Amino acid sequence: MRKDILHFTCGFVLLAFFLATSVAEAQRSRQRGPLRNSRLYSGLSNYGVMKLSVGVGSATYFGDLCETGDCISVRPYFNLGFDYRFGGRVRARMEGAYFRLASTDAGGKNAVRNLSFRSGNIEVAATGIFEFYSYNKFFNQRPLFSPYLFAGIGVSYFTPRTKYQGSWYTLPRYDTEGVDYSQFTPVIPFGFGVQIALANEWDLSLEVGYRKIFTDYLDDVSTVYQNNATMDPIAAALADRTKELGSAAPTYDSNDKIHWNEGHKRGNPDRKDSYIIVAAKLEYTINPLVKTRRSNVKFRRPKFSGGTGGSRQKKRR
Repeated sequence: MRKDILHFTCGFVLLAFFLATSVAEAQRSRQRGPLRNSRLYSGLSNYGVMKLSVGVGSATYFGDLCETGDCISVRPYFNLGFDYRFGGRVRARMEGAYFRLASTDAGGKNAVRNLSFRSGNIEVAATGIFEFYSYNKFFNQRPLFSPYLFAGIGVSYFTPRTKYQGSWYTLPRYDTEGVDYSQFTPVIPFGFGVQIALANEWDLSLEVGYRKIFTDYLDDVSTVYQNNATMDPIAAALADRTKELGSAAPTYDSNDKIHWNEGHKRGNPDRKDSYIIVAAKLEYTINPLVKTRRSNVKFRRPKFSGGTGGSRQKKRR
């Protein structure tokens, strides 16, 4: 799994470099002049600059149904965000996201277990962002490339489902392991990214984020098999899918790493589930010009040499 995470990270870095270099030459000629030497904007500050963002990307699950690289399944990710700047390097961000996760035993080392799931997830998180390059006083002189780190806290709602005999079943309703678990979990997002300044008030952020969560039931798999005879027939069928393999169904063997009898291993409770987000976010700055509280700047109406209506011309003496 570590190799696959490394591949994801390297791929993101290469993508960021390619996009950055492709727009670098155009951005160097971006107009920066009007604010550079103007006294009119001498009272402006970067404190309080706000952004709105929309993002798309991918979500990748890691857990009991995907402990090795042969089971990676990438699903779509969408988010909306609000960003507030507190100074030269520090920002706060609030985001809401919807994404999907999925995985299956088919084709992996645990194919005979025959479990699978897919889940629609909602995540809300508040994160702090630290930028390596200090934000310039004037908005149109902000760094062209600004790498950053982020970390925060949030909550995620997950709904694992599986397909059985042509119908989809919401797994938390059936207590397949005899555990009535919550579908909400705290989440700690952290990662890194790079912000690329585009024209005017627009920026593009590319980032990779890891999500540490505090549940092992993101996939409805964690501990041991239950006594199927005491369970609802549908719950028993969803808990033990090995019978669907027919002649390929496994039999109990004390040397097996995973068993299919009551009390034997179904998942790995010692390692919590997790997921990785790779996203591109288009950001729009709402207020690029923010006036400081102690500013002495006065915005005056322009004077015109001529007038219309009731204006009078001065007589020459």
